[in-house]
Amino acid sequence: MNNPPALLIIRPANRIPANAALCQRTGWQPVPFPLIHIRPEANALAGLPTQLQQASAAVWISPTAVETALPLLSGSLLHSLSQLQIAVGSGTAKALQQAGFARIVAPDRGHDSEAVLALPLWQRLNPGASVVIIRGREGRNTLPDTLYRRGFQVACADIYQRQPLAPDWTLFAATQPAAAWITSAEQARLLFAATPASLTQQLQSLLYFAHHPRIAEALSQVGAARIRLLSSAAELENALIAERQHLTQAT
Repeated sequence: MNNPPALLIIRPANRIPANAALCQRTGWQPVPFPLIHIRPEANALAGLPTQLQQASAAVWISPTAVETALPLLSGSLLHSLSQLQIAVGSGTAKALQQAGFARIVAPDRGHDSEAVLALPLWQRLNPGASVVIIRGREGRNTLPDTLYRRGFQVACADIYQRQPLAPDWTLFAATQPAAAWITSAEQARLLFAATPASLTQQLQSLLYFAHHPRIAEALSQVGAARIRLLSSAAELENALIAERQHLTQAT
């Protein structure tokens, strides 16, 4: 194989650079293919420092939530926060650590609301304790609804909004990708809703890497036939190396 195979990176634009570097390390050509733009919500961001100071625990839904809040997370604010910072997944935990937070908890297994709800820390918090969930608008309500039913005081800080972007089909046609890395069910639906009829079959035939069963299910529903489910996003590097070797042997 003379030219490296191309991998569509279907993520919000702010999350693509790290995956592009990973592609290059593993012998793939990265093809940035953002379908979502992250727009900060100024009013929600302005109220976040107070919410963080008043909460007994804070739950961060994604690395994007941490990065969006980063301009507000001054040294003095970070030093004044003693409560638990709960991360939905290892990527979010890493972003919190890089931001300077000290007390960070994340599920050992899983990277979704259900994994966070299974953490034993909820039994240790006082009844009626206040919890702030830092997320994007129109996120899943499983986490806040369940915590509310358990007796906690729950507030959601919806500090950013996901806005759809038009896919660059000229780039798709020029690179002829062999596979795609996609990180949400929402993006799977957006991708196929925007696909020209002439490209639908080609898009359905790609190998998709996904790190959650909900994403795999969404891909299956829109006709994708080849889906490799990873247990976490951290497995992507090994999966790309293995597939690169397979493609090389096939040629």
